[in-house]
Amino acid sequence: MKNLILSFSVLVSTLMVSCKKENSVKPQTTPAQQTISVEYRIISESGNVGINYLKPNVDGVFVTENETVTRTNYSIFFEAKAGNKFMVEAYNTLPARKTVHVQIFINGNLLNEAFSYDPSQKAIAQGNY
Repeated sequence: MKNLILSFSVLVSTLMVSCKKENSVKPQTTPAQQTISVEYRIISESGNVGINYLKPNVDGVFVTENETVTRTNYSIFFEAKAGNKFMVEAYNTLPARKTVHVQIFINGNLLNEAFSYDPSQKAIAQGNY
């Protein structure tokens, strides 16, 4: 009888230990934001354009930069974290009916582009990546 009670106790103990639920909490990790390569391209027939664009400053905060360019082709390169809004706009500084073309490339792939033929209108390309 003692052997039966002992065997029953060992069986119950084994079942209790093997059925024990594990409540360990696994830490949730978020992947670091990916750094991407950004290029703004500005193509202008007139070669006289004003440019406004978003670019991160030294603290990584996006600010609007302004430039006047006297070239038919111009590019702006920088690296940034993914998950931001990117924007470039260009316009003729002289009242000419010349085409202004802007493009945004992310890691070498075209994200967005825009054209303007009207001297009073800006070519604006923007997008989130």
